[in-house]
Amino acid sequence: MAKATHTKKEHLDQKHKYMIELGRIADDISKVLKDNFLGFYVMGSFVMGDWNPQKSDIDFVVVTKKPLNKKESTGIGKLHLVLSKSDLGKRLDGAYTYLEQLQQKRFEESTGSVENHEFKADYPCHLSADNILCLLQYGKCIQGMPIEQLSLSVSDEELSQAAFGMLLEDTKEVYKKEDFHELYCILVDILRCIYTLETGELPTKPRAIEYCKDLLGKGLYENVKAVQDGRIDKFGIDKSKLKLIAAYGLSLKKGNH
Repeated sequence: MAKATHTKKEHLDQKHKYMIELGRIADDISKVLKDNFLGFYVMGSFVMGDWNPQKSDIDFVVVTKKPLNKKESTGIGKLHLVLSKSDLGKRLDGAYTYLEQLQQKRFEESTGSVENHEFKADYPCHLSADNILCLLQYGKCIQGMPIEQLSLSVSDEELSQAAFGMLLEDTKEVYKKEDFHELYCILVDILRCIYTLETGELPTKPRAIEYCKDLLGKGLYENVKAVQDGRIDKFGIDKSKLKLIAAYGLSLKKGNH
């Protein structure tokens, strides 16, 4: 019990340290973007309560008044190149999007994206309706306009379509992946999509795992919990079982259940 408490304290200390650093990063970004900067926000596991300092990324979104111009993109690219040399910078995963694009959910448009700590200008937008809902429900404004003033909204149908789309992508990835950690992440993502499709809400990873306990079955559930709790590093994942779970999720599409 003492060991678990110590680990929790370490997690909180690390998050506090990163929050201070994120404030500095937000300040640097605002200096590059100047009047075009609206806000820097974090979302995902970092603010949902299931962030793992050893494994998890820090999901963020920078909102601007208008799309980045060439000079701004160059400046942001240089900034992330410097950040990539830091522990926190290597964890950043997110997007630069302008307010109208975010409000109207024009995700087909390209945007500035940070993946594997590298900024890519005019890159396919990986944001979706569930990201906006996560921002609204759990997001934290590091600097700039408060989230509630961004005038964002997500309908039940938009959230359902986003979850179903992610489930389709995850199903395709099962066939391509062999690495345990990649397959494990896909499995947990599938469970979160199923939770969303059945409840209309966004779950943390532990909540999705508990919710899908019966669907997983006793053996797989216990192994997933053991990895989640840090008691084991890996186990044998049966791809056919993943495909069956994904198929159940896909059957939840409106009109099929």
